Amino acid sequence: MPAPAPAPASFVETSRLLWKTRGEHWDYEFICVPEIPALPAWHTTLEAMVGDADASAGELRYGLLEIDEQGPRGPRVVAYVATRFLDPARKDWTGRQVQHFAVWFPPIPEEAIETLPGAIPADWHLRVLAGLAATYGSDEVFGLPEAAIRAWKRRHRESRAARAMAIVKRTPPVELPEGDAAPSRWKRVPTLKKKPPEPQKPPEAAGLQLAGAGDSIKRPGLGCFAACVLVIVAVARLMLGCVAS
Repeated sequence: MPAPAPAPASFVETSRLLWKTRGEHWDYEFICVPEIPALPAWHTTLEAMVGDADASAGELRYGLLEIDEQGPRGPRVVAYVATRFLDPARKDWTGRQVQHFAVWFPPIPEEAIETLPGAIPADWHLRVLAGLAATYGSDEVFGLPEAAIRAWKRRHRESRAARAMAIVKRTPPVELPEGDAAPSRWKRVPTLKKKPPEPQKPPEAAGLQLAGAGDSIKRPGLGCFAACVLVIVAVARLMLGCVAS
C-alpha cells in the first residue's frame, strides 16, 4: 500500500529552506540556511544537489540527504526537493538574469519520498520566490545600493550578509496549494551522504616552516661561536706579530 501524501508539506517555512542567490549589486551567497536539518556548512552539499543542473531548464529534483551523526542514533535521513532556476524578473547591475539555488526539506519520513512528485507543485520554487518578495526582494536586501554596501562596515557591527539572512528569515510560511503537481517533470537523484567534518591536520608546509624556524634559532648561536673564534685567532696573530717585531 503506497504511503499517504505528506499533508504537512503544504507550507514552506524558512526553518526548512536552503536558498542561495545574489542581489543587484552583491554577489552570490546564502540568504537562508535551514535549522532542520542543521549543518555547519552548506556549500559542498548544495553543489552536489544542483551544481550540475541547467538553470534555464528549471529541472526539478528530489532525493534523500543522509547525515552521518556520531552516537548511538546513527545516520539521520531527510527528504528534500531542489532546483536551480532563473529569476523571471530580477537582473543584476550588468543586466544578467539572477539565478536561484533552492532546496526545501519537507517534514515527511524518508519512507514517503516517492510521494513528493505528486504532492508538491511543479512551480513550488516560484511560489516561494514570490513569498520572499517582501524580504529578499526589498531594497534592504536585493536592491541595496552599491554605496550602502561599500559603507556597510563603517556603519554596522554585523555583516551585510548576516543582516540580509535575518531579514529573509522573517518571511512568513509560504503555502503550496494542491492541484499543480507534474510528476513526470521530477527526477529522483541518488542519496547524498554527508559525513561530519574531519578534524583538520596541520599541513606539511607548516611542519617544514616550523622545522626551518628551529634551525634559524640554532644558527645564530653557531654563528656567534664561529665569530668569536675568528676574533680570538685574529687577536692572537696580531699579538704574535707585535712580539716578533
